[in-house]
Amino acid sequence: MRKILIIYATAGIGHKKAAIAVKKALDEMAPKDTEVTMIDALDYTNKFFKWSYLESYLLMVNKLPTFWGIMYYLTDNYFINIVVSKIRRINNWMNSGKLIKLINDTKPDVIISTHFFASEVVGDLKNRTKCSTRLITVVTDYRLHLWWIAKCTDFYVVANDDAGQELLRVGVMKEQIKAIGIPVEPVFSKKLDRKAIFDKTGLNDGVFTVLVIGGGFGVGPIEAIVKEVGKLSVKVQMAVVCGHNDDLVRKIETLKPTISCDVKALGFIDNVYEYMEISDVLISKSGGITVSESLAKELPMIVISPIIGQETRNCDFLVKHRAAFRISGVDKLRPIVEDLVLHPDKDKSMKESIGRIKKPMACFDIAKLAT
Repeated sequence: MRKILIIYATAGIGHKKAAIAVKKALDEMAPKDTEVTMIDALDYTNKFFKWSYLESYLLMVNKLPTFWGIMYYLTDNYFINIVVSKIRRINNWMNSGKLIKLINDTKPDVIISTHFFASEVVGDLKNRTKCSTRLITVVTDYRLHLWWIAKCTDFYVVANDDAGQELLRVGVMKEQIKAIGIPVEPVFSKKLDRKAIFDKTGLNDGVFTVLVIGGGFGVGPIEAIVKEVGKLSVKVQMAVVCGHNDDLVRKIETLKPTISCDVKALGFIDNVYEYMEISDVLISKSGGITVSESLAKELPMIVISPIIGQETRNCDFLVKHRAAFRISGVDKLRPIVEDLVLHPDKDKSMKESIGRIKKPMACFDIAKLAT
């Protein structure tokens, strides 16, 4: 029995979604004698480490975004990273005993990691000649950060050739780099029945549809976005995905009587691909997975004040390829949406640009690499 272990970490929802995408692709195409297992690396650490790992990340990106941005770029400096990485490796090693034991006990043939924590632990384990598994690291943003570099990694899967060039510059061999793309679930690569989705969701076919996504935790100026779009003089409708933030759902519901367009407030949903299929523009954070899902569905984006770090880098990639608008604040939102409504050719042009850069089959390509 060939064993493939997929490891993610719940520091944000994107790393888990990437892992799920690869798992579903492997479930479809892996040989029958293959055992595929998926785990959260943080489940194999102590309770305090797991809690602090997620909570410190959420605190910084939600409450201290400038500090997060400063730390992001500082730790991406080659010389600073030399010092920081040694401390980080010691800390990770001290808190990953259960994960190391699992790997040693199960002896997977291949490990696919969608978070740098797992890649570093496995890479160090291989470096100590305690493990011979093949390690595939899947980078879940459109540019590289030095934290993704791990010893003894066999393959790095990156979103594009630019990220591949960054790997070359830090000494990774060309044959180790696979510019396959960021994996999204297989359903995002399929054309769906738009009429059936409109009937199912209660939204109106023929009306410009604005999709607003606040990520898995419902973060960002979602209320302000709804209010601003609700002031448009042109006819639109909105679907607002609030994730696990039930309080935000209630706030959006209370806004409905005060705005001029139809609004559908949603909590956590597992069919965002359907809403992307019927939408004309997406307003959201520029996280790597959200960006990849929107590209797979050829859905133009509007990104408002991306968090300094991976979000700004992802957004820069989109703007460079005419797949998104970047604006500095919610007050700049209305003219862009109104222009897209009044000039459908602009929306069409953006979709054509997206078609040239999207990589919706990345999950299957990664599955092939693993098998």
